[in-house]
Amino acid sequence: MGTQIITASKLRSQILKLVKELDKAPDQYIITHNGEPAATLISYDEYRSLLATLDVIADPKLVDGIRESRKEKRRGRTHSFDEVFGEPL
Repeated sequence: MGTQIITASKLRSQILKLVKELDKAPDQYIITHNGEPAATLISYDEYRSLLATLDVIADPKLVDGIRESRKEKRRGRTHSFDEVFGEPL
């Protein structure tokens, strides 16, 4: 993902072009106002991905489960799809 910095006034004149570019490439734009970062512009897919990530990290039980699963994997304690779901992948 590339990050580009753009002024609010430049954003105003190029918003449609930038939105179309976000559809094609997962870039993000930092929008500045009076020389300071003020906002960001990201694709809708990237936004949804960020929300999903926040949902995961906001759930302590889920985070603990992920940590435990990673430990189990390092110890070589893994199961096949068939073992877990009772059917082949």
